[in-house]
Amino acid sequence: MSQAQRETMKLWDGEISYLEWMGAGPSLLFAHATGFNAETYRMLLQPLSDRFHIYAIDQRGHGFTSLPTEEGLAKDWIIYRDDLVRFLDGLDGRPMILAGHSMGATVSLMAALLRPDLVRGLVLIEPVFMPGSRFHGLLARWRMARRGDPNLAERAARRRDTFESLDFVESGYRGRGAFTTWPDQMVHDYLAGGLLPTEDGKVRLACAPAWESQTFRMSPRGVAQAVRGLKCPVTLIHAGQNSTCPEPEALRFVKNHRHTRRVLAEKATHFLPMEYLGVVQKEIARMAHRAPR
Repeated sequence: MSQAQRETMKLWDGEISYLEWMGAGPSLLFAHATGFNAETYRMLLQPLSDRFHIYAIDQRGHGFTSLPTEEGLAKDWIIYRDDLVRFLDGLDGRPMILAGHSMGATVSLMAALLRPDLVRGLVLIEPVFMPGSRFHGLLARWRMARRGDPNLAERAARRRDTFESLDFVESGYRGRGAFTTWPDQMVHDYLAGGLLPTEDGKVRLACAPAWESQTFRMSPRGVAQAVRGLKCPVTLIHAGQNSTCPEPEALRFVKNHRHTRRVLAEKATHFLPMEYLGVVQKEIARMAHRAPR
């Protein structure tokens, strides 16, 4: 297996930072969930590097990417879709397999709908396919579990975003709340890619609470219903517990797109890639055979 290298792509308004595994085989791009980053999924992607040439990006406002953020920019996640398309065009415009988790899955689907010439296949892990009211209710439970904050997205901007050190934060997160089901290494990787040093020797969240909040609040509606014309094969992996892709929405998606393979992980939560790495790896590998060359 190859080892990941940290790379950057220069765009007119900043840089996209990404991890690259220069493995043999088809190209795969992975997009992370809101508030996370490329490093979070290192344990998931590393074993696939002997089968794929992998790119894992830090999306706008996340990780080490320097693209600017401002109020209103995350509306309907169009900016995330356009950033993803710009990244694909910046590589060389060749079609590849797109995979993503949560927001990253939804944005990957949006990119495929806009630019089908860039996408050979999609692996959608827990995409956000649910009514806004239910999504915000689920969001409230995540916040309570992850950071002890029971408030909705509108109050997220007032959360603490500076800490003493990575070790200090990790000791508070590991094995607790939403991280109970995560491998310790994934918690570490999430923080390694999601904390930036400050001038006074502390660390701060790379994804500012206000930007994370805006992204949650401005999630798109109706993306799953727009897939009838999508030509590429899709694998839809969703959880049986606290899912952003409830079974009725997953079945509706399959009905609208007959080239979809649906995989239900009944005991998984929205953090399915952290809880069932083997299932996700198996389905990504399977897509290499399903996707047209």
